[in-house]
Amino acid sequence: MARAWWSRRAPGQVSAAQATQDQTERRRVDEYIRHLAQHDALTGLLNRAALHSRTEAVLDDARRQGGRVALLLLDLDHFKHINETLGHPVGDDVLRTIAQRLRGTVQPRDVVARMGGDEFAVVLGGLRHDSEAELTAAKILARVSEGLQLAGHLAGQPLRVTPSLGMAIYPDDGETLTDLLKSADSAMYAAKRGGRAQLRRFASEMAEASLTRFTIEALLRRALAEQEFRLRYQPIVDLVTLNVVGVEALIAWETPERGVMQPSEFIPIAEQCGMIDALGEWTLATACREIQTLRTELGRDIDVAVNISPLQLRRADFPETVARCLQAASLPAPSLTIEVTEGILVDGGETTIESFRRVRQLGVSVSIDDFGTGYSGLGYLTRLPISKLKIDKSFVDDLAMPGHDRAVAAAIIALGHQLHLHVVAEGVESMAQLEFLRGEGCDAVQGFLFSQPLGFSALRDLLLAGNGFSRVA
Repeated sequence: MARAWWSRRAPGQVSAAQATQDQTERRRVDEYIRHLAQHDALTGLLNRAALHSRTEAVLDDARRQGGRVALLLLDLDHFKHINETLGHPVGDDVLRTIAQRLRGTVQPRDVVARMGGDEFAVVLGGLRHDSEAELTAAKILARVSEGLQLAGHLAGQPLRVTPSLGMAIYPDDGETLTDLLKSADSAMYAAKRGGRAQLRRFASEMAEASLTRFTIEALLRRALAEQEFRLRYQPIVDLVTLNVVGVEALIAWETPERGVMQPSEFIPIAEQCGMIDALGEWTLATACREIQTLRTELGRDIDVAVNISPLQLRRADFPETVARCLQAASLPAPSLTIEVTEGILVDGGETTIESFRRVRQLGVSVSIDDFGTGYSGLGYLTRLPISKLKIDKSFVDDLAMPGHDRAVAAAIIALGHQLHLHVVAEGVESMAQLEFLRGEGCDAVQGFLFSQPLGFSALRDLLLAGNGFSRVA
């Protein structure tokens, strides 16, 4: 104990080894914090902030050396469907796999970042020719589109995710990162509008289309908040009695800024920006409420058909939405028909089939709209609890003259009846069309021969004036 005095350190003093270890640990913590600040926690790729700083450096080099730089924006097609049907853990695994594929497809010097959600960015520097960027983009498209192997309880279930790619090149499509991002974003949405799973290079007309899209998106948000939409109803006429047995609800929107907006203009944008669920539920609830009001006021049965976006039908809670709208309006379930386009038969998968079944269990009818224009297999018609088929207007237009359209329409009617389905033809505008359809045994029709789509008050007046259209025949 007599020699121990010299080995004791004053309070607060540490050994040199301990100090070195502390400094190393602090550096490790600082590096980890810097890594977190610059990288996406899920995929390990650079984040949006790091993308900006790295890309600015690449652009500076290109300005000094007269080089070219390509910016690729990549968005996964229908990724929301994966999260909703397979769960967010599977969605996270998909994002990590896509990130690995992107990183493995490009050069180590290239910048790869996750912008957020299911959107990624790739910056290709040191380019001599645009064809180099196009070749890399094609490789990315092919690699990302390859099938995925799921793990866990979903092991063995096939899954394929495709990307929509937009490309902008410095200096032609923008001289700053902000401009390049705008151009690439416009090109990416052009790829989505063009059918998805493809690459689009920016063109000047895309900027105008992108501005239009953002304008309509803003107007949509206001319209939903202020309830600017209205429904119009086209009568559906029984071909035996020529009585009105139902109506199809069609959404109408007139804006001070752009006048009358067609559904084909704003529905795809509502689907892209996540507003289709709110818009679809408003349509369904309003149709149920207004038609039940007429049923009560007139003391007669009237059915209503409502078109539903495939994105709505793929939601697991869609049947609950239907039940809620029926209950709020006191509309009997058999008086409602949900209409979906034929493409849902191919793209929907088991989740869609289950939604169909649950909707039918409510007592609601399900109709396949525009039948004959898609690529659905007949097997789906036997697997799904469908109750109605609607012949597309494109086949009805030329029914007045002998030809293939007559054969197709007759075949659809025969097929529908063999499967015990109710068959409706849309777009009937002439007596010749009507007579052919009646001769083939079509159950019901709708079209301008009887009535154009009507507002609520005009529909009430039509129904008060009489139950049928005997004057037409």
